[in-house]
Amino acid sequence: MNKHLKTCWIVLAVLLLGLTPLTAAYEGLSVATSYPSLNVSDTDMIVFDLTVKNYNLTPQRVDLAVQGLPAGWEYQFVGGGALINAVFAEPDHTASVQLWVIPTKSNTASSHDFTVVANGESNATFSLPLTVTLGQKLPQRLALDTELPTIRGNADTDFTFEVTLHNNSAAETLIDLDANLPEGFSAKFAEQYASKSENTLSVAAGATKTLKVTVTPPQGLAEGTYPVTILAKAASASASTSVNLDVQGQARMSLSGEGGLLSGNAVAGKETVVTLELKNSGTADAKDIKLSAYSPTNWNVTFSPEKVDLVQAGKTQTVKAIIKPSAQAITGDYNLTLKANSSASGTVSTQYRVTVKTSSLWGIVSILIIAAAAVILLLSIRKFGRR
Repeated sequence: MNKHLKTCWIVLAVLLLGLTPLTAAYEGLSVATSYPSLNVSDTDMIVFDLTVKNYNLTPQRVDLAVQGLPAGWEYQFVGGGALINAVFAEPDHTASVQLWVIPTKSNTASSHDFTVVANGESNATFSLPLTVTLGQKLPQRLALDTELPTIRGNADTDFTFEVTLHNNSAAETLIDLDANLPEGFSAKFAEQYASKSENTLSVAAGATKTLKVTVTPPQGLAEGTYPVTILAKAASASASTSVNLDVQGQARMSLSGEGGLLSGNAVAGKETVVTLELKNSGTADAKDIKLSAYSPTNWNVTFSPEKVDLVQAGKTQTVKAIIKPSAQAITGDYNLTLKANSSASGTVSTQYRVTVKTSSLWGIVSILIIAAAAVILLLSIRKFGRR
């Protein structure tokens, strides 16, 4: 039993030894930056973001310096908004600092190496090699894109596209906006929440702007898909994106008398047939058009046909209105409201004036009645007047 227990202790000891690191943890300083080699223009101030870390050393001051800097170049360490020459590094903590380097203008199209050196109070030291290549600038790059490249609407409405403009350049850029449009179209440009139109924008380096591009088609445009290319141009870069206007046709109805006449004559109590013109001046067919009228009391207005199945775009259909004024209508002018209604194109109406005349027969009868009354009156006077 003791022998087995001893064996177990030996195995456990071996396992624990296997978990023990074979190398000791690093003790010292480090200086790091995400981008130790930069390509810049000779007029730029170069900025390196540095971090200084203390690995398992006592808290201490760490002095910073740059070695190997080309003649005439200047540098400064900046931290907390002030110029510095050292940082305080606590164990397992990092201190952030910036290195500003200003090259001379004469050093162009060349590569230069130098070193950031950190010296601690515990004699720990660390060196970080850096490289700067002058005379190389990020070229101008522009990009345009839109999440909704196709918009559907009618020819009498504006089409507004939301477009994102990217300035993928190293400097602020002045950008001209334009569009390749079909004949008769127009376009306006504005920033997303602005009402003022602009054809030129200044965009900061690396920034984006959201634009509203409003395209207005011409009146009477035929149904179809119309492509538009939106353009952005700078001094040495350009970008474009394509959008589409899906224009839906729209019927445009009008109703009038034949030849545009809006008046006619009728006789009280008698039917009069009036020819009407139902015209579609739109870009789509008008379908299922119902005809109706609003007329004075005791009038009767019907249509032949009462419903028109189809009026093609650009065509005119004639219909008949049968108008019968009231038999008691007196001579004069009366207004009718004639209507044409389609679920697709809405309702149109027109005022039609009817001049009513009474029948000549009734006139003769009236005269005879009046004459008879006069004769009776005269006879009565003669008969009773003698008494």
